[in-house]
Formats: sequence, structure tokens, C-alpha cells
Amino acid sequence: MTNGGRMLVSVRSGFLILTTVALPCPLLAQTVPVDVPSAPAPAESADASGDIVVTALRRQSTVQTTPIAISALGEGQLAKLGATTIADIIRQVPGLQLTESDSGRTRVSIRGVQAAGESTVGLYYGETPLTGPSGTNSDPAGNTPNLNLFDVERVEVLRGPQGTLYGSGSMGGTLRVLFNQPDASKYEGTAELQATTTQNGGIGYFVKGALNVPIIADKLALRVVGYRERQGGYVDYTLLDRKNTNRATLEGGRVMLGFTPSDDVSITATALLQTQNIDGTAQYNSVLGPFRADFQIFQPWHDKLQLYNGVGRFNLGFATLTTSASWYRWNVESTNDNNAAFASVVSGARWCPLYTRVALGIPTTTCTPAQRTAYQAYARSKAPFGAYQPRYVRNFIQEARLGSNGNGPLSYTVGVFHEDRFDRVDTRPFAGDPVSGGQRDPVDNLGGRNILTSVKQTAFFGEVGYRLLSPLTLTVGLRHFDYTKTVGGEYLGYNFTNGQEPRPYEETKANAKGWVKKFNAELRVTRDALVYANAAQGFRPGGANNIPNLPAQYLVYRPDSLWNYELGAKTSWFDRKATLNVAIYRTDWDEVQTSVSTLQQGGGNFNFIYNLAGVRVEGVEVEAIVRPVRHLTINGSVNYNDAKLTSDQVDSTGFINAPGRIGDTLAYIPKTTASAGVEYSPPLTDTLTALVRFDWTYTGRMNTELRETNAFYREIGNFSIFNARIGVDAQNGLAVSLFANNVFNKYGLNRVASATGVPDYYVSSRPRTIGINARKSFRRPPAGSTASPFPALYPISSTRKT
Repeated sequence: MTNGGRMLVSVRSGFLILTTVALPCPLLAQTVPVDVPSAPAPAESADASGDIVVTALRRQSTVQTTPIAISALGEGQLAKLGATTIADIIRQVPGLQLTESDSGRTRVSIRGVQAAGESTVGLYYGETPLTGPSGTNSDPAGNTPNLNLFDVERVEVLRGPQGTLYGSGSMGGTLRVLFNQPDASKYEGTAELQATTTQNGGIGYFVKGALNVPIIADKLALRVVGYRERQGGYVDYTLLDRKNTNRATLEGGRVMLGFTPSDDVSITATALLQTQNIDGTAQYNSVLGPFRADFQIFQPWHDKLQLYNGVGRFNLGFATLTTSASWYRWNVESTNDNNAAFASVVSGARWCPLYTRVALGIPTTTCTPAQRTAYQAYARSKAPFGAYQPRYVRNFIQEARLGSNGNGPLSYTVGVFHEDRFDRVDTRPFAGDPVSGGQRDPVDNLGGRNILTSVKQTAFFGEVGYRLLSPLTLTVGLRHFDYTKTVGGEYLGYNFTNGQEPRPYEETKANAKGWVKKFNAELRVTRDALVYANAAQGFRPGGANNIPNLPAQYLVYRPDSLWNYELGAKTSWFDRKATLNVAIYRTDWDEVQTSVSTLQQGGGNFNFIYNLAGVRVEGVEVEAIVRPVRHLTINGSVNYNDAKLTSDQVDSTGFINAPGRIGDTLAYIPKTTASAGVEYSPPLTDTLTALVRFDWTYTGRMNTELRETNAFYREIGNFSIFNARIGVDAQNGLAVSLFANNVFNKYGLNRVASATGVPDYYVSSRPRTIGINARKSFRRPPAGSTASPFPALYPISSTRKT
């Protein structure tokens, strides 16, 4: 990291560029001095106070001048953390949580606002919000795209509801991944290589590259990114004799074309493609010991994401018009081992009458001992049980917004949003081959089903701020939403292990309209101190469940909504050598959508969406950065989060597990999370800089179910992870480092899967992983230099200032 004075000038230079070209496009907050022919390893877009330029409020500001709880990680910090996916930045941001239920299935939450159903965190890649396929459980939030973070300008995490500007998926907050943009003023590129080995596991590596090429000087540029990454596996299947089964391979890239025909117009087109192939599950058996599993069905995961986006920005003088259109399709194929889950159903002979009536032709509502024995013999002959699930989601999204220009007392952003989303999941239960772990040949289909989900949503939104006095600004935001959600499905045959009977296609619709509100007061006490108060609302659409034998009262689930009340302060100290930010919040959440499981009399081992009465979340966040001496940076954060039911939730039908009682803590929400980092980067020579970095993250205790009396209630968490990195950065753009993640090889439990009559299955932190990383960057010298590596493809005269 460069010294404080130079970084401060860079931030100011970013604002100077914005003023000159009058475009609100994202800018790198650091520029390279004109006398340096090569770019060093990425540095953070920050000044001496760590104040990164962000666009969280749909206009440019910095972290310390934005009156909401926000954290930002610049490209340099991501590189020094070794962050390649979103999972690598968890715990670096207070209140940010990622729960992995299995390989490929992850759920992101912020400040304890976590539940099944539609997303509670808006996940944006550039201008595009991404939502996963709903699956059989109407739970699109359970699938988070695992896009690679290479050549990313920054990641912004907005904590608290962002419903007015970002819509229904942002009731807990918004996570934005912003790519580096095409730049028609220079050639630049980066290549990065890495090799790793995991304790008692496999070898990993990645190869990545990015190239920015001006096609027409100052007018048209192309940016191309490509990568291939292999993540070494470490879970072994004992019965199928497979090693390192959770090995994963990611391949992908993106192409971006940027066109700036004038100072007032900017158009960017993006095409993105990524495939992810995971050989098997990361779950392991609690009895067999760490990273050993006795699954009898092999469980690969394959997904492919295609995304296309076009963004236009037009400076109208008084305001800037931004338009965005996106289309994406995300295909997922997974295979599940249902053997343990169905074993208890078969043992209880719950569906013996159905089998006796249909397969044996004997009408009955109860089974004799002989019929029960015949049913169990049939069912066990089909074991091991598996299910193949291909699914996809496609979405077409349009947004247009108008944002005020200038620094007058009045500022505003108004816009319109439209979404047309469709997804489908097919479930094909099958009898497995105990030798290969795959389907039998010929395939023995045990009765499948299809579920189709459609969401159409239109919204109008706006935020208006007015500076009443020099230090005081008041902001009001509104969003009107109108959506229709349709869920339909058909059952294609009999399934004697879950009670499914053939049923023609049927649809259920859920729709709603309403307003989302936000109120914000911002007081700039001094140049280095800002205090804000915020009251904001968030919401999620309701929907419909589609599982066999579901009683009518559980078919439709209602929308849920919340109010978040927050008081925060952002301060800088000692000539901005230190920053301290604090936020205190309370969230009142009504009609909470959550996932519940059926009891044996309800068919057993199905999950669906159900409305809890209410939840209250209370918490505090603290973030600090200190630079006590030159070249030394210390950062830390802590989040205390208490999320509890505010009333009893009792179910008297006997169909589901009673969700909970007043005072029960929400599942998989640690009460305390914390992180700290120390970075020392002294110069070694005139051209070499050292890097020594240590990071610590802590995940507090959490429970897996609401009620302690629940048979599946477990306490997990309460673990620390330490990472270390040492390396050198050269002025010619070469950086080499050695690193160790999870230095002390801690088995920190993140998830427990429980079923009646079988051991628990765990998902835990990756074992100790050590590796070496090398990165080389270049940037074309200033115009006119004889050291230019190659000329512009189509040089033209231009009077544009850059």
C-alpha cells in the first residue's frame, strides 16, 4: 500500500475526473503516476483514512461520507486477502454471514436477517441483481452464485434494508460486486497464478488473466477476463471408495465493451459466462470423523451461468440518466443422497397402505403385519435412494433511473424497475447402484415431479435529500411495488417412500402491492465526524408451496416485512490516521418466512415455507482502522447480533415441528462475530516492498434449530480461523507471496444436517491450506513514450481530458 499522502491525492484525482467528463461511472480511486511505466500490484482505492469511493446510494461518495452502514473492499485488499469468491470475504465485514448447507448451496445474510424463501440480501454483479432457482422448497435464497472476484474494482456491503433503491431482495442489506471497467485511455493487463495444497486433501491451482485494449483512443475499449480454478477436495467417501470428492472446478470469463462517444455519453456492454463443477458433497459423517462420509449415492453439482448486460449513462446537465437491461440464465444439476432421510420413513411403514392399494391391488387404510413386511421388502430393494434435480432460472431485468447532478442543497434519484423471472425444477427420485453410487441401469424411476415458478414485478422508486443547514441533510425514500408470483407443479407417478400420487398440473398465485419507506437524517458534526439516524423498511414477496400431501392451510405463505431503526457514527482521528465507525440497530420483522420440516405423520422429511409470527433483531457493529506508524495498518471489526422470536409459534395440526416460543434464537445466526488484521508493508529497496499480513476471524456460538427441545437442536460455531501471508511487491508489477489459510487446522462447524435414526452430517471450514501466488501487472506508458509496447489500434485525435 502506498503512503497516505499519495493515496489522498488519488482520491481527489478521481473526483476531478468526474467533474471534467460529467459522468457518474465508477472510477478507480487511485491513479498511477505518469512517470511510472508499469503498474504495481493492486492497491486499495482509499486515502490515508481508508476511505474508498463507493456508489452505494446510486451516486459517488466515500465510505466515511455515506450516511448508512457500509463496508467496502478495494481490489488491493481483495488481493492481499487472497479472496477469490464471496466466501473469502465473510467475517471481514461485520454482520455478513454465509451458511453452506452443501457443496454449491450457500445462503448469504446480513445482521441476522436470514430465512428461507426469496433472498434477504440483494446480490448485485454490476447493475444486475442475481437470484437463484427456487428448487423444490421455494427457496431461491439457498443458491448464491459463486462468481470469481478476479479483476474486480471493489465489493460493497450495505447493511440494513435497502428496499427503496434496491427492491425486495434487499431487506437485510445489499452486496455489490463491481467489475473493473473498459478504459480507452490505456493498455493494461494482469496475469495471476496460484498453487495450493490442502491438509489431507488434494492439490488446487488457478490461472487468471485480464487485458484492457483501447480500440479507438479515448472512445472505445475492450476488456477481456478469463480464468480456470481448481479447488482441492478433502472429503472421502468410505463406501464408494472415492477420495477428495468435493473437488471443484470453476471456469469462466467476461467480455466488456465500453463506448464513450462524447463526454456526456457512456455505454458499456457485458457478457459473462461461468461454469462450476463440484465432484461431490462437502458433508461428512459425525461418527466416522472429520471429512469421512458413508454416502451411498454420489452427489455431483454442475452449474452454468450466462449473463448479458447493457448500461447507458447520459449526462443531461441537470441530472444523469442511467439505463440498464440484463438477461441471465443459471442452469443447475445436482444429485442428492436420500437414503438416510427415507430410511426412517420406510422403517415406520408410513406409506404401506398406499403401496398395498396401488401395487398389490388390495384396498386398505391400514396394513397387516404381512403387508407391512412386503412393503418394507419392496422399499429396501430400491435402496440406496437418490434424486436427480435439473433446474434453471432465467430472468429479464430492466431499470432506468435519473439522478441529480451538482452539489446543491437538493439531491434526488428516481427510477422504474421491472423483472420477469421464470424457473423450473424437475425431481427424479431413483433407485441407486450401491457399487457406483449412480442410477441403476436401466433407470428405476420412483416417481418424479416438476415445479414451475414465475415472478413478475414492477416498481417505481425514489429518494430525495435536502440540506436544510450546512451540516444537516434529511432524506426520504419511497418504493411502490406490484408483483405476481405463480407456482405450479405436477406429480408424474407414485412414490411409495414419500406418499406422492399422480396429479395433473395445478397452479397457485400470490400477489401483492404496497409501499416501502425510508427516512434518513445526516449530521456532519465536523470534517472528520458524521452522525446519522436511519429508519428503513424492507419486504419480500409471498408465494406458494408445492410438496406432496400438503394440507391447504400450508399451501400459500404470506409476504414478510420489517422496519430497521439505526443510529450510527463515522469518525476519523489523528489527522485521519485512524477511523472508528459504530452503528446500533434494532429490526422488527413480521410474518417471517422460514423453512419447516414435516413430521412422520406429515409424510416425513419434506421442507416447505411457513410464516413465523415475528422476530426482533438487536445489535451493534464496530469497525476500526489504525495506522500508528508508516507502513503498518491494523484493522478490526466486531458485531453483536441478538435475533429472537417475539411471540410463541405453535402448530397444533401435528403436521410440522412446532417452530418455536417467544425468546427462541434464530437458527444459524451467531451472536458474535469478529475479525482483525495486521499488515506491514515496509520498502526493502527502491523497487521492492515487503508484505506481511495476519488475519483472524471469529464465529460465535449458534444453534441449528429454534427450540432446545427439538430433537435436531445442536449448538455449533464458537471457533477462530487464522490466515497468514508473506511476500514482496516489485515496482515492475510483479508480486509473489506465500500464504497459509486456517493455519491451526481448525474444524469449525458451519452446518449440521440431521435426520431421524441416522448420525448427523457436518459442513465445516476448509482444513489448513498452504500455497504460493504470483501476479504480474502492466500498464502502457504515457502517450508519446518510446517504450510503448504496441500502438493504439485506431489512434485518432481527441481533445478529451483524462
